[in-house]
Amino acid sequence: MSSPHEAASRLGRLAQRSFSLPFPANNPHRGGGDHDSMDSVDDPQPNTRHQASSIKSGIFDESWDIGQENVEADVLYPGYSTGGDNSKVDLAAFDAVVDRKLSADGGTLRLTPTISKTSRNYGETRGLYPDLDPDTYRYHFYSSQKMGLPTLSAMQLLSEEGRTYLEQALDQTGWWVDVLRPTEEEMKTLSKTFHIHPLTTEDILAQEPCEKMELFPNYTFVCIRGFQVDPHTDNILPFTFYNLIFKDGLLTFRFRQSTITDRVRERTDQLKAHMTITPDWMNYALVDAVTDAFAPIILQVEMEAVTVDELSLVLHNSERSDMLRRISRCRRRATQLNRLLTSKMEVVKSLMKRYEDWGHDNEGLADFDLTVEHKKAFVEVGLYLGDIQDHVVTMLQNISHYNRILGRAHTNYLAQVNVELSQTYSTTNRVMNRLTFLATTFIPFTVVCGLFGMNVKVPGKDYTSDLIYFFWILGGMSLYGIVCVYFGRQWKLI
Repeated sequence: MSSPHEAASRLGRLAQRSFSLPFPANNPHRGGGDHDSMDSVDDPQPNTRHQASSIKSGIFDESWDIGQENVEADVLYPGYSTGGDNSKVDLAAFDAVVDRKLSADGGTLRLTPTISKTSRNYGETRGLYPDLDPDTYRYHFYSSQKMGLPTLSAMQLLSEEGRTYLEQALDQTGWWVDVLRPTEEEMKTLSKTFHIHPLTTEDILAQEPCEKMELFPNYTFVCIRGFQVDPHTDNILPFTFYNLIFKDGLLTFRFRQSTITDRVRERTDQLKAHMTITPDWMNYALVDAVTDAFAPIILQVEMEAVTVDELSLVLHNSERSDMLRRISRCRRRATQLNRLLTSKMEVVKSLMKRYEDWGHDNEGLADFDLTVEHKKAFVEVGLYLGDIQDHVVTMLQNISHYNRILGRAHTNYLAQVNVELSQTYSTTNRVMNRLTFLATTFIPFTVVCGLFGMNVKVPGKDYTSDLIYFFWILGGMSLYGIVCVYFGRQWKLI
């Protein structure tokens, strides 16, 4: 049993550590403990400023005051207050970061491209994410309200135009900020503005490919993987959507250009006059659009699988050389689709469980007071997600069926090849038997001709004017040949 002095010293050392548990005690989504005893320890240096620890060293180099002895603030992002209202967007932090960056860079804001975890570990992968056009609009600001502002687009966030569009979008509920390939400076600014947890920021900057759903005090973090088909190589190029669902809006990140977000905005424009569009519904619409994008390519796999299955046994020899490559290419695509779809099941199930709990307000899981409209919206989104789950299950079953078809076609193809090889071996054996028989038949002829052709005395050499010996020799050789042919046919050697 330790003394009170030793306990106070141990807690004091814990308060000075650069990494600690990030979850507050009053967070209903995390199993936090009681930190009152830890907060009551006096800091020996209350006015010092410590550098912010981060999962990604070098990105978050801000510092903040830790005059209050709260070890939770040691790991949370600067400005991520455990005691304040993190659901409110902090535009003052946005302006402060931009002004400080401009003053540090001499009036010119220099942006550093985001480097993925794969590129940092294994070097830059050319062609994975092609260079963007400098005139590409990377930020899209959208409102789902019936009389909301039209979609606004900006090339840069850290600019007067980007700041104005962001403020206009956040002035109303139901906003959606879509970010394409953010830089580290932009990601840092957005993290401070929206109070994004450093673990979420790390996942986005590292372009984490794992599909998941995580709950944070002021938002829900959803990772969902989509794909594009390379028009030049016909390869599947996967990429990830990072969705942050706030109480009043949706913040999405992606690192590849895609028409999925445009389709979601068009769908929302068509429906917002007839129903209330919530951030959770927009997240559902985005997940639904990503899932629906699998349907055309799965149809291509189906057509290719059926074609290969029908042609595996009827193609001629000259047309069968490319069959194995077609089977391999189709099975590889089916495997890629299966891998992308399988991980979505857990994400959809987690979201359904969350909306089911919130719709019934089980144990007060929501961070805000749920009204009847909120509960109804959560229940409806859960039903929509159930439809996505049915689609994913159906597509997985179809892909499994096509894999079995391709496996059977592959087996049939190999069996056909084995049959042809057996036929070739049989034909070769018959030819070799005939050649062996003919060689056996003509060897005595060669011996007789050689003996009588020697320059020595042989029988019949003295009868130079008589051809009786010659015809007797020819007759004997002919008789030997006839006998050999007869027995060869009897024994089926020829």
